Amino acid sequence: MRDLQTPPPRSVLLTFRFVGPALVGSFAMALVSALAPLEAQIAVLGGLVSMLGGLVLSYVEQERERDRRLGEVLEKLAVPVRLARDPELFDQYSAFCRVLTDLAGLSDPILRETAALKLASVNAQLAPLSNGTVVFAETEGWRTVYEKLLGSKRLQDYRSVALVRTKDYWQDAPGRQSMRANFDAVVRGVRVERVVILRDELWPVGSPLPAAEVLAWIDEQHRNGVWIVLVREGDLAGEQGLRLDFGIYGDRAVGTQELDDRARTTRFTLSFDPAEVRLATDRWNRLYLFGTPYQALLDIAPGGA
Repeated sequence: MRDLQTPPPRSVLLTFRFVGPALVGSFAMALVSALAPLEAQIAVLGGLVSMLGGLVLSYVEQERERDRRLGEVLEKLAVPVRLARDPELFDQYSAFCRVLTDLAGLSDPILRETAALKLASVNAQLAPLSNGTVVFAETEGWRTVYEKLLGSKRLQDYRSVALVRTKDYWQDAPGRQSMRANFDAVVRGVRVERVVILRDELWPVGSPLPAAEVLAWIDEQHRNGVWIVLVREGDLAGEQGLRLDFGIYGDRAVGTQELDDRARTTRFTLSFDPAEVRLATDRWNRLYLFGTPYQALLDIAPGGA
């Protein structure tokens, strides 16, 4: 709504830029009509019509260019408008803009080049987030997000695959804490299922139960309500796509863990892409075909666990 104190814009017909040239042109045409022969009048009229056509075409082209630039400006403004609806992201956006403004005032070319390279690196790290993917490299920080997902009220089931190639798997302090998050989820009513893939030396062929080094860890989960299914890694020969360490958080997200030889996380990728969740679910269902429930092994093992 226009401010009531602001006078309405004047018509272009009342501006000097229109009235002045119009009066001069009209006076010139009057003189030509009164003094010049018919041929000269026609020539002058043709010239004026040509100039008028050129001015109209030029004006139309300028309007198109103005509309194009206006569209670009509005497109750039659309991002802050969307961010304004999310206070947390808008605060980060504002802080980032302040940093860029300060960087624009730098005069040292080496410092500016270094800052530009650093910003490019940050953008490369942030780009996957817009596609719903978070990557944690060489850090245990992913466990915080892991535990938040397990503690989510909307989570009804959690299915994971543990690729156990050493007795130290999830035996350190962060791993034990994450296991407690699993047990807490079970108490809240979340169905927690885990397929444990074991190297043959950790579950020798012919042995009814896995080796003692990992059996205590498996049995603890079983006693705390986690449904355990065991798979020998040797039975997955030719199924390279199934030998992965991952977890499926209902229909919300899937996390994939990469480990070193000491069972420490080197990379954890969390994806909220529904397509990735469907692929992981299909992988889980295929892997389940190779498994044996831990409870069934206890039933046939002499003396149980």
